[in-house]
Amino acid sequence: MLKITTTPALIGINTINAKLDISQPKADLNMHTEHAKVEINSENPKVIIDQYQCFAEAGLKNILDLTRETAQISKQAALKGIERRVSQGNQMADIHKDYNPIAEMADYNAFELFNREFNFGLIPKSRPKIDIIEGNVDIKVHEGKANMDVKINRPQVDYTRGKVEIYLRQKNSIDIQYIGENVDRKI
Repeated sequence: MLKITTTPALIGINTINAKLDISQPKADLNMHTEHAKVEINSENPKVIIDQYQCFAEAGLKNILDLTRETAQISKQAALKGIERRVSQGNQMADIHKDYNPIAEMADYNAFELFNREFNFGLIPKSRPKIDIIEGNVDIKVHEGKANMDVKINRPQVDYTRGKVEIYLRQKNSIDIQYIGENVDRKI
């Protein structure tokens, strides 16, 4: 009798998985900002009120105008006095007329010459002169800028290759042994 023992061949497989690591560094951004500028220049409006004529009518004049007016009044008074004296001299020269001019001149020179009318006014008759000088606003805008410098960083890839190792873990074999003549005949 024979005893046959067989051992199959066995294969061993060792695997190391592949690794893939990807990291993405952020981009580097340098930004410089130039701010916008607004310049505003303004000139205020002006109101010029000239009340000189109103004050002059109330008798409040500057020295130059007061002197001119007084000189004009004095000149008129002098011319009037000269005219009166010439007229009275001509009357006295007309002796051929039948009236007495001296009595009439004495009455005029004593009373009528000094009759005066006075007007007293407190409210000016003229309005003040009002001039308006417009103001202006000048606005200048200087635009701002944004300067950007971008450095793009590449992704970092780390790859480890995988492995597959195949080896013969157990060899195949056949073992045949003779065990003797004992045969079992029973079926």
